[in-house]
Amino acid sequence: MLTTLPADSVHYAKLSVLLWKHGRHDLAEQLGWTKKENDADGSCQSATAREAAEECARDIEQLGTAYIKLAQIASTRQDMLPPEYVDAFGRLQDDVEPVSVEELEAILEEGLGAKPSVLFSRFDRSPLASASIGQVHRAALHDGREVVVKFRRPGIAQQATEQLGSLKRLAAMVDDKTEIGKQFRFRSLVGAVEYALKSELDYCQEANHLQHLAENLKAFDRIRVPLPVSQMVCSEVLVMEYLSGPAIKDVSGVVLNEVDTTALADELVRAYLQQILIDGLFHADPHPGNLILHEGGKIGLLDGGMVVSLPPMLRREIAALLLAFSAGEGERAAAIANRIGQTDVGFDAQAFRTAASRVVASAGDGKFDSMSLGRTQVEFLNVAGSHGLVLPFEMILLSKAFLQLETTLAQLNPDLDAKAIIRGYTLELLADRAKEQLSVSQIAAAALDSAALASNLPARMNEFTRLLAENQLRVDVDAIDEAALLAGLGKIANRITSGLIVAAMIVGASLIMRMQTGTQLFGYPVLATIFFLLAAAIGLVLLYKAMFADER
Repeated sequence: MLTTLPADSVHYAKLSVLLWKHGRHDLAEQLGWTKKENDADGSCQSATAREAAEECARDIEQLGTAYIKLAQIASTRQDMLPPEYVDAFGRLQDDVEPVSVEELEAILEEGLGAKPSVLFSRFDRSPLASASIGQVHRAALHDGREVVVKFRRPGIAQQATEQLGSLKRLAAMVDDKTEIGKQFRFRSLVGAVEYALKSELDYCQEANHLQHLAENLKAFDRIRVPLPVSQMVCSEVLVMEYLSGPAIKDVSGVVLNEVDTTALADELVRAYLQQILIDGLFHADPHPGNLILHEGGKIGLLDGGMVVSLPPMLRREIAALLLAFSAGEGERAAAIANRIGQTDVGFDAQAFRTAASRVVASAGDGKFDSMSLGRTQVEFLNVAGSHGLVLPFEMILLSKAFLQLETTLAQLNPDLDAKAIIRGYTLELLADRAKEQLSVSQIAAAALDSAALASNLPARMNEFTRLLAENQLRVDVDAIDEAALLAGLGKIANRITSGLIVAAMIVGASLIMRMQTGTQLFGYPVLATIFFLLAAAIGLVLLYKAMFADER
């Protein structure tokens, strides 16, 4: 592999070392990267599972952005990773080595055309957060507004593009050559990484996401989305309002007792259902660091980088799939998955339907002490992949969002029945579908078409009546091949006629046989003998055509 893809050799060599070091050397051997050796010192076995997972997370952090994002998304795939690795990879979500302030000041001056001292009355040099793609600092505008400034790490876009190319080729190879690839479908996983990175690397796009989310969720009084500051956004810098408050995961039980957590959890679920089922634009990264308890007992929804847009058709299918999950209807969920997924050669629909029904049935009553909706989706993805059905990468990001969201919901209200809320949302979903069919744009398009038809109708009716009066009206029907049909009918008629002639000749020959004639052939009257021979010849020809020529 290293000889066929020299451009990927550095990335694959580093990944091969990582796989070997952290216990997945069997996968590296299947791909032909490494040769099996004995571990003489037994150092891997001596380390505890948690220490090994933490070390693996640190090593992934050194590989670069795309690998960090892959680990972040994989941290929600509890079917793929042991619990220790899920926890360790979760650390990568908001704990990366910070970039120096001097570098960030240069980015700010290049992107917005001014130094921090000109743009802000205060700029904190210590970062508020440092993630794999961006770094956040607090600041204040000259009008007194508290804001945060988000910087894109230098050179991160080019690095991510190169790493994504290598990961896509690697995922294709793993899926084709290994059983673990066929089961977990790494192509879809890397597709989700690619979508997330493209969205997060452009801060102009993130600013648009924040504005749309704030507009879509304005009806939810307990949900706040930070708005970007106009004229202070570029592809590498994003200035937005600062929402104060601790992450919900860090809030003590005493403080939560003073808040209506039941109503808060219920509104958070409904807000996400509206994003997914109605708006078609949902926040796909609600990890515990992005949900804060804002002033007044509200939830602040931070970081609009990983926001997923769902096309209308896919949105409706995903909505139907979620409803099937919430109702425990596994066979209906399997049928929906068949419509939105891509099947491999040898896909067994019946086996998948049976396995999917078991997964959905095992989800329990939908409360968080049973199998959660997020884990149901993860298991469903796993079963689909193992049976040769590849679902869209949006499903991976959706399951990731639900798993992360459920961590917060379990803290706010452990007795919340998310599936019951989804079932109760069905009427609103149906009303939205009807609204889509009667949208202003569609009504306007129909009106334009009707106007065009009305304006052309008199001329066309006049032409129709003229042709009818002059007996020139013709209707061409192309439903069948008339020439072939007539030729076939002609053959049938000819054979029937030939058969009747043969029968007549035989009857005539029989009558002539009784007559006394002077000239004979083979001891019979000549004319009778000729009729018999002609009838036999014609009969043999008809028999040959019926048995052999017609079949060809």
